[in-house]
Amino acid sequence: MPFISPYPIGSDVQPVAVFFASLLIFWTFLERNFYLSFLGSFFLLLGFFSLIYQGFDVSNIYEIRTRVGLIFAAITFVAMINYFDYFSPRVLMLAIFVNLFGVIWHFIHPDSFLVLGEIIVREIKSAGGGRGSSGFAAESSFTSITAMVQLIVVYFFYLRNKIGLSLFRWAFLLCSIVIVLSGSGTGIIYAAFLISIYLLTKISLRAFVTSLFILPILIFGFLNSSIPEQTRGGYLLKLVLTNPLIIFRDGSVAERMLSIEIGLRGFQLHPLGSGGGSYSNVAKEVDSKFNLLTKYESFGVIPVRGNAYLKETVSSFAKYLIELGIIFLFFILLILYTCFANNSFNLISLSLALLLMLVSFSILFPPTYLLLACCISNKRSV
Repeated sequence: MPFISPYPIGSDVQPVAVFFASLLIFWTFLERNFYLSFLGSFFLLLGFFSLIYQGFDVSNIYEIRTRVGLIFAAITFVAMINYFDYFSPRVLMLAIFVNLFGVIWHFIHPDSFLVLGEIIVREIKSAGGGRGSSGFAAESSFTSITAMVQLIVVYFFYLRNKIGLSLFRWAFLLCSIVIVLSGSGTGIIYAAFLISIYLLTKISLRAFVTSLFILPILIFGFLNSSIPEQTRGGYLLKLVLTNPLIIFRDGSVAERMLSIEIGLRGFQLHPLGSGGGSYSNVAKEVDSKFNLLTKYESFGVIPVRGNAYLKETVSSFAKYLIELGIIFLFFILLILYTCFANNSFNLISLSLALLLMLVSFSILFPPTYLLLACCISNKRSV
């Protein structure tokens, strides 16, 4: 639960995870039991490189708080790999219950929840109630993704026979309730995407034919229910089902596409990277050459929001692709090589981890690296 801290700082993802990760790594040194894989080594080197690589433009703004992201993320990942076998399903189930408790409380009585929530979370932007509840996170999309990661890790424990089918079903139900109550469009779309991956890897010809009959009934029931009018996630899913191309005209989706294209276009112009603090300069250069803001305004991006993406981005992929260039691209390819395996779990877990890097989430988001650690462990055991 990466948004909770006894003393929140001015960042959505709190530094609690990296603090404990540092202590764990120090402890492995004391025990002389420290393990560092090639991916972990490269991750740490990339983090240190991002601290010092300033590029060749003197106008690049160097701020230490924006440069520590990769090194902190690397420390978190390395600690998870070293201590992954000690991760307890009981701890995970406790986190699921706490997450659910926060979301239900926020949904039922937002005012009393905020009294506690804003003490341990930097900022809770959601009003709660029928408009979507974020619980112990800044935004409802953060909560839904946290629940999604928790569910995937529960699935990992189930595959490793560390929990039974009954507990897995309960966890699935509780995490699904969190995703629904959060009312997050991101959560609904990501969940639908991951379920599609799972079904494609598991479905038989008989099940496929059966689904051709059942799926239209489920879609018809959904479209004629009150769910699409009650939550943003339901509304967005209805748009996608009735007209799939409309998703590209949803403002929030178009904004994410804009942030990714800025990163790709910036890499096209500066494949070696432009150095730390260069994102804003490169984004403006990209817009002047390719007229991206004009293009995405036709997709529903509000001009003010579009201009904000020329200053900073929600895409870790775009930010570090611009700053570090081909070295960061190699890092992404190394993740794919290390974590990919032709089984449903790795395909689901790796897809979500890469999505979290691609759009909306900080490079510091610890659940991303929990997913990668699960992929590596599962690949070794298969």
